[in-house]
Amino acid sequence: MQMNYVTTICPYCGTGCALNLVVRDGKTVGVAPSNRSPVCSGKLCSRGLRAAQALDEARIKQPFVKGEPADWDAAIGKAAELKKFAAGEVAVITSARLTNENQFLVQKFAKELGAVIGVVNGGTGSSTTTLNEIRDADVILALGDVMKALPLTGNKILLAKEKGARILYIGPQSYTAVQADTVEISDEFAELPPGFSTLLKNAARPVVVYLANDAAAAAFAAGLKINAAVLYDTNNGRGTAAMGITPLSLPETVKAAFIIAETPEMEKDIYADLLEKLDSLELSIVAASSETSLSGIADIVLPVSALHESEGTVTNWEGRIQKIKQAVASPDGVKPLADVLVDLAGKVGISIPTGTPEEIYTALAAEVPVFAEVSYEQITKPEGVYLREA
Repeated sequence: MQMNYVTTICPYCGTGCALNLVVRDGKTVGVAPSNRSPVCSGKLCSRGLRAAQALDEARIKQPFVKGEPADWDAAIGKAAELKKFAAGEVAVITSARLTNENQFLVQKFAKELGAVIGVVNGGTGSSTTTLNEIRDADVILALGDVMKALPLTGNKILLAKEKGARILYIGPQSYTAVQADTVEISDEFAELPPGFSTLLKNAARPVVVYLANDAAAAAFAAGLKINAAVLYDTNNGRGTAAMGITPLSLPETVKAAFIIAETPEMEKDIYADLLEKLDSLELSIVAASSETSLSGIADIVLPVSALHESEGTVTNWEGRIQKIKQAVASPDGVKPLADVLVDLAGKVGISIPTGTPEEIYTALAAEVPVFAEVSYEQITKPEGVYLREA
């Protein structure tokens, strides 16, 4: 029996906690915290502690065409019918849980195909503060239930409170509301209560904290003109937004969709809203490691590697780029997403970059300014390295 520990990044929220996957005889069997990470300092939430199960839960291990098992050649051949559609008639809907490298390839694929591209459960905006600056803030205004969505970021808010910070809250009744000192229960962000205004104005280190997919909170926070923590609730939401990939619903002109769907165990199935729209399409293709609500109704299902079955990088909400390490091999019959994209690109007559994750990252850094001057080697450090704009 051989056991080893592989240090990597949690597949859940955008805090970017490091963890050690415990691997025995080629299988993930548990999780241990990583004490070297400045993000989580050896702590993990309940989801992070179950990250090993996220690799194996409800895995898809072979392609399907029209609900029937198929081989890869048949499935890719059928998916290549994408080339029959005109530019603008195809939507590529990606996941904010892909590595930066895979996201770059998906974006390239969509551009070359002439497809519209967007992300499910994504967000927009860049933080002007960090986890440690939240911990050291003297007044924190939380807009919505940020602590539930990102527990270890919430832990920094609680640490600030222990040090004497005032925690203000606006939003519906929630876990974050219960933890705050002063609460304004509201379904909308209209105006600051007078007491809140005074505290924020007199604070030396004020911070506003909100979720990146909450447009109303973002607009409200912008008017405060103080440091903001824009929290992405997926592990690479920040990296996805940095590439200019924003939330998208299917336009009426779309006749075909290629969806990369990733939902780890214990996460809400975020694809349910697409079900009705998929029924009206002429062709629907889903690439995923695990079953979602889309798997049973898509015309074609392509099984791809889970996050920790390949190498790459992700970017937490701070803008900290961190290394994903391969812990185990993919099951037989499953292919890396990069290989699937390259195969499908060849079948539809387009070309996208190929190479190792490091080579793909180098191509990404050469095209996306915020990743420029950040080398792959730098990202291997436990603290990672920040995007240029962060």
